[in-house]
Amino acid sequence: MNLHRARSLCLSTVLSTALLAPFATSASAADGGAYAPNGVRVAGVSKAACARYPSGRDINVTRKMYEIGQKRNVSSKVMLAMFEAGWVESWLNNLNCGDADSLGIFQMRPSMGWGTRAQLQDVTYQVNKFLDVAVPIQSRYGTAGQLAQAVERSGYPYRYDQAQATAQKYINEAFQPYGTILTIWTKLGGVNGSLGGPLAAETDFQAGVRHVPFSRGIAARDSRGTWAIWGDNYRYWSSTGSSAKYGFPTMLPKAAQKSPTGTTGLTQGFQRGWIYWSSRTGSRAVMPAMQKAFVQYGAEGRVGFPISDTVTSATGTTQTFEKAVITVNSAGVASMQAR
Repeated sequence: MNLHRARSLCLSTVLSTALLAPFATSASAADGGAYAPNGVRVAGVSKAACARYPSGRDINVTRKMYEIGQKRNVSSKVMLAMFEAGWVESWLNNLNCGDADSLGIFQMRPSMGWGTRAQLQDVTYQVNKFLDVAVPIQSRYGTAGQLAQAVERSGYPYRYDQAQATAQKYINEAFQPYGTILTIWTKLGGVNGSLGGPLAAETDFQAGVRHVPFSRGIAARDSRGTWAIWGDNYRYWSSTGSSAKYGFPTMLPKAAQKSPTGTTGLTQGFQRGWIYWSSRTGSRAVMPAMQKAFVQYGAEGRVGFPISDTVTSATGTTQTFEKAVITVNSAGVASMQAR
């Protein structure tokens, strides 16, 4: 055999191995008795190197799986395939053991090219690795179970479709609000309350802030606590600058003082500014450049609710309220003109 042909065959073998590695046989091809004869996993039964199996899903794992799938905007088929595979392979747990060198939620094997042992103990890595393989090939398979099998290459291909109902149950669970966001959502009336129903699972809003979008607002949490914006205030906040302009709330809405014209409504403090709302004036913000003067002249109890936005220019800041126009010049001196 000439040298050129030998090199070509060697390269061909390397490329074939690299391309097929993600489709290597999963642990379930020889899982040693973790299933009853009908293919249903038996709680607590040992599987090869695992002394015992958990009796159910790890909800922190399922929430992270759903969140990553949501961020990647995967189809319902891919999401279901991922949860079916996770349930069959590990009961949706991030295992540190398995048949041969299998690890993690999907029992991926370092020796088969899925990643290092450390990578295959990282939930984010595992989920993205599964999706990297599943997403491009999803159109080739009629069911989520068939797609899961295409990724896992199990010796028991029927198990994934059998897990459909259980997988869907845990998808639905992972979608729901939880923790302090669940607490505030429930306090505000749940699906029929101020925020309405959730539109997505909890995810990052920006660095340090987690949020859930709802049909009528959002709820979010950060190091300062958990807060919510809804209704007209939410529409105003999101359409006029959102967190970049106002930051995040420092409180829930509370009753404002009654204005001299009899207007009643709500006020909500933000990191930068206060947003006032009434059915008469709608939502308007009093920004930091106006806050001190607004309080100086008696706030909404004396000058009324804002009926214009705070406007700042090179010459100063001005804002119109129900009963007055307040101006703060460039030197910081405030004045008021009655309306």
